[in-house]
Amino acid sequence: MRCAFDEVIAPSAQRFKPDIILVSAGYDAHALDPLAGLQFTTGTFYMLSSGIKQLAKELCGGRCVFFLEGGYNLQTLSSSVADTFRAFLDEPSLAAQFDDPAMLFEEPTRKIKEAIGNAKSIHSL
Repeated sequence: MRCAFDEVIAPSAQRFKPDIILVSAGYDAHALDPLAGLQFTTGTFYMLSSGIKQLAKELCGGRCVFFLEGGYNLQTLSSSVADTFRAFLDEPSLAAQFDDPAMLFEEPTRKIKEAIGNAKSIHSL
């Protein structure tokens, strides 16, 4: 996810130069959420939030709004939302207390890099 953020999301935002960053914060991307097949962890949400905070500072005077949008495992929802706030407060992540590497599948790295490459090509990044 870090690669996608650094190579696609951040450059797209920098090119767009927003006045404010609005985030539809869907925590149903967590690996333990019953509705999604994605592999985000509490640490993933912390990393994304830290990156978004930095982009907001750089591009639009820190203006950023998160709208809570989804997440159906109450334990992972609460830990992930808390870590999002921790990122914005410059406090360390608590992901080590919540994330278990055993819950994740091996990522198809080649396919991910290919998808990122395609997105970069389509959007001239």
